[in-house]
Amino acid sequence: IEILEKVYFATRDASVLPKSFPLLDQVAAVLKAHPDIKKVQIEGHTDNVGDPQKNLALSQKRADAVFKYLSQKVDPSRLEPIGYGPARPADTNDTPVGREKNRRVEFKIVGD
Repeated sequence: IEILEKVYFATRDASVLPKSFPLLDQVAAVLKAHPDIKKVQIEGHTDNVGDPQKNLALSQKRADAVFKYLSQKVDPSRLEPIGYGPARPADTNDTPVGREKNRRVEFKIVGD
């Protein structure tokens, strides 16, 4: 599921900011409209700044927070939260812009 917007969280925290609720509501609507999509991974990613273990834990907590929000609207058995920390960068970690792109949540269809 390709999203063009970003899921926003409180700084160094796993709380989903309210400005992301409309986006997550759209993701839920897509899943409701497509019951043929059996499983979606909610992938949390971070940049490489700071302790790798803390980043891994933060990415999991953020994926879990998105799962919690979506599971109020979609059957939770269709959702699988997983945190990757900095292991799968989308861009370089050598620039502020690249690090910003690496701090993200992605939705991957893994079963249909």
